[in-house]
Amino acid sequence: MRDWIIGILGWLAVLFGVAAAGFAVGVMWPLPLPKPGEKFARLVIRDVDVVDVVNGALRPGQDILVEDGVIVAVGQGLAADGARVVDAAGRFAIPGLFDMHVHSVRMAPALTHPLFVSAGVTAVRDMGGCLGEGDAWVACAGDKRAWNAAVGAGTMVGPRYDSITSLAINGGSEIPGGFDPALGAATAEDAQTRAAFDAARGLDFLKPYTELPRAGFFALAEAARGSGMYLAGHVPLAVSGLEAVAAGQRSIEHAFLFIWDCYPGMVALRESADPRAVYNDELRRKMVAGHDAVLCTRLHTAMIAAGAAYVPTHTTRKLDAFATDPDYLSDPRLRFIPAPLRLMWAEDAAAMAARAGPEGMKSYRTFYEFGIEQTGVAHRAGVTVLAGTDSPDSFAFPGSALHDELGHFVSAGMAPLEALRAATIMPARFLGLDGEAGLIAPGARADIVLLDANPLENIAAARQVNTVVLAGVVYDRAALDEMLEQVESTAASWTLWPKFIWRIVTSPIMRTQFAD
Repeated sequence: MRDWIIGILGWLAVLFGVAAAGFAVGVMWPLPLPKPGEKFARLVIRDVDVVDVVNGALRPGQDILVEDGVIVAVGQGLAADGARVVDAAGRFAIPGLFDMHVHSVRMAPALTHPLFVSAGVTAVRDMGGCLGEGDAWVACAGDKRAWNAAVGAGTMVGPRYDSITSLAINGGSEIPGGFDPALGAATAEDAQTRAAFDAARGLDFLKPYTELPRAGFFALAEAARGSGMYLAGHVPLAVSGLEAVAAGQRSIEHAFLFIWDCYPGMVALRESADPRAVYNDELRRKMVAGHDAVLCTRLHTAMIAAGAAYVPTHTTRKLDAFATDPDYLSDPRLRFIPAPLRLMWAEDAAAMAARAGPEGMKSYRTFYEFGIEQTGVAHRAGVTVLAGTDSPDSFAFPGSALHDELGHFVSAGMAPLEALRAATIMPARFLGLDGEAGLIAPGARADIVLLDANPLENIAAARQVNTVVLAGVVYDRAALDEMLEQVESTAASWTLWPKFIWRIVTSPIMRTQFAD
């Protein structure tokens, strides 16, 4: 019997060793990266219909001359001596698109960057980060700076990262062990500590989050201004939209804004012990039924005066509304999403549906549709609306979700041209890149998307990407399809399971998030 037990233990040890070795191989196995195209010193895009997002016009039969990744001329009959010529007759040129709300992970170059580029998204504003420079899961400032430089040089496939932020600031619960708890900015003094910490790292903006206390928020806004940074992100529950705008918050994210802040009962809700605990089906219905347009007009006016932008990310609220919809849950784009992430998305949808129940799902649908309606109202009032997706949050597909969001904007009453502006010239202006990005004109960087149909007639045409020019590098349809095939193959690889597990459990940020 003793020998039999020893034998069994030996076999178990062997099996454990094999499993551990397989896990280690999966963790260490390199992910394939898409091969960047050739960067031509001189490039001419010939005979293309240019969508002029600045003047709102279509300029047919234009040539675009690019030298060293910069547009130097737009006109007819441009000389092409020594240039690579792209015949674009019958196609439509739009500026490369911005996604103004994404979250990047360390594996983004293999998993999401090709999806952005293949969808014509040539720049993103990443809304997350880490507190150091070595997180296993979350992309840190150094990662994004390196990626941005490589994309600009034409040595990497991916979107540009024009601005950098840090870990969202939520009052302290988000701060991993080993870091100063004051970085949570729960008090005015702590907020000054956090602003100084991130200013020293050369960050562009700070992201307030939902549970940040009032004292911390206002001190953070003041300290950010004094350090050459600004606030962009959530409006904390303890702060009104009007107060956030008055404090200098430059962009407000997510489609709660004009529903929550235009609900007369929101003042009492903010003063409750736990506002999220009472956010239920009944309250959502009350918020929609009791909507006060006068309160919204005040907020619109304040945002316009301050130049504050609104990034509704309707894609995130769509999950709330469609968590039980079989077509939504079986979107064919799921084949590009890594299997572990697909599982997380499915569990997220199931948990949402379980919390809401049948009646709750109806109120979520109403909330989602009303949010889209309020984006249209804000836009018509003159509020700057920017396109963002929260990708890769659940069912916010990297790259293509931006086209979903442009569809939301048109559903809200925006013309296709206005929706395009929300993903081109308006983000560029917000980021201080006016004249440099978001348009097709001399002096602008050569980030250009060639489409097979006219997006001014139907915004869905923006999905029909034929060619992407990024920093002067040309990716034709064959190259884009090759990228997609590689991502699809990688997403199905067994090695992603050990990679996801290892990176998440060794990430201080993710461990803290899952423990919260």
